[in-house]
Amino acid sequence: MTLHEIANKILPMNKIGITFHVSPDGDAAGSVLSLYQALKKIGKEAYMISKDTISYNLSFLPFSNELNGECVSPKEDSDCVIILDCGNKERISADLEGFKGTIINIDHHLSNDLYGDLNFIDVTASATAEIVYSLINLLNAEMDSDIAKCLYTALVTDTGSFRHSNATPTTHNIASELLKFDINHSDIHSNIFDNKPFEKLKLIGYVLGNTELIYEGKLAVMEITKDTVSRLNIVLDDSSDIISQGLQIRGVEGAVLFREVEDGVKVSLRSKKYLNVNKVASVFGGGGHIRASGITMKNISLNEAKNLVLNQIKEEI
Repeated sequence: MTLHEIANKILPMNKIGITFHVSPDGDAAGSVLSLYQALKKIGKEAYMISKDTISYNLSFLPFSNELNGECVSPKEDSDCVIILDCGNKERISADLEGFKGTIINIDHHLSNDLYGDLNFIDVTASATAEIVYSLINLLNAEMDSDIAKCLYTALVTDTGSFRHSNATPTTHNIASELLKFDINHSDIHSNIFDNKPFEKLKLIGYVLGNTELIYEGKLAVMEITKDTVSRLNIVLDDSSDIISQGLQIRGVEGAVLFREVEDGVKVSLRSKKYLNVNKVASVFGGGGHIRASGITMKNISLNEAKNLVLNQIKEEI
């Protein structure tokens, strides 16, 4: 199904819920917030569904206060729920059990399970926000500075400030169009990246101090235990800025971060040029992109998770 066909399906609908993946990052939040505003502009009864709240560094985004974790399931008589930037049904930040309306799945992840009644997946897009930008235009919704700010934030976060290999000419063209709406790109960058609590920096320092290089220095291995998080008295809602530090090491091709959680271990994987971390993640039911993927491993110890994942990486690196 084309994006134009998706837009034509949305236009006759009125009551529309929008959601994203659990622990929403900048692309998920920016995409949902921008589409929410656009649908309102064309007269739709749009609302956002989220089990999660927005992280502190994204709270500057317009209407982010409405993502407060209070609306967790579709409202009565909703025509559809649009799910953005979520690769599989288990990671949707909404309770959709019993929902009888249409589920529209819009994403850019290679590992997307095509769980929607209507699916549009563009793996060439650097961020789901690229797709949402096109969708907003197809819906003939008027762009403004608030929508542009949300979309630009999404592009910045998923491309690592446009330095990752997923940033394409299309990405830069869209960014250029968004900047015409008088948004302050410097302030956006500062809010996202220069806005860490002191405890987070202490955690980064601790993790880096205990990072190991293996496989002839090609892989940086990092870990965060529950005890470390408790001792530093920090609420860790995002660890992407921590694992990115591992990729900055000279000679490293990949980085893996093991994070101990209540019911198991969360694993983040990143690479530079040739290591396909999506292939590694898929072995354990995870997924994402070729250069950035994640895994959730239930009922397993930190050491067990490390042994399994590192052995799999060894076969690929």
